[in-house]
Amino acid sequence: MSGFGAVSYDLGICQLRHASDQEADYLGCELSKIEPWKTLQSTASDLKQGFLFKDGSTHSYAVIYEQEPVGVISVRYPWLVGPYLGFLGFIPSAQGKGLGKAVMNWFEETAKIHSARNTFICVSDFNHDAQAFYNDCGYYIVADMDGLIVDEYSEFLLRKRLL
Repeated sequence: MSGFGAVSYDLGICQLRHASDQEADYLGCELSKIEPWKTLQSTASDLKQGFLFKDGSTHSYAVIYEQEPVGVISVRYPWLVGPYLGFLGFIPSAQGKGLGKAVMNWFEETAKIHSARNTFICVSDFNHDAQAFYNDCGYYIVADMDGLIVDEYSEFLLRKRLL
């Protein structure tokens, strides 16, 4: 199946697959301890529920590296005029291994299959590492949404033109 709706994807360096309840529980717990989710007051339970949420336009996957769950990606499609990356996170031990780049390449290439002109992401204003990562991937700020998740911080809506 092409697009964002398959049960799993092999990206070479890692795999994407629907998370089991146990994997979602583990990843929710681990990711709730680190930024930006710690500052955004995201609980392990809230994150787990988000990772397991399914509807016709939300597609969430555990990122599997060396047979272990190490991250999560969630994509909403359709959304505006291209897919929206609603969540991308990796546990600390998996960061810096090229997994983020591999997942972003999959996200953008899959968007192109649908002839999407754009891809979108939100990033917290205090999350400078994520901002630098997305900037390196070609994303730029198109909107500042003050107090979107918590009053003290803004979320930046980022866009990348594909076509």
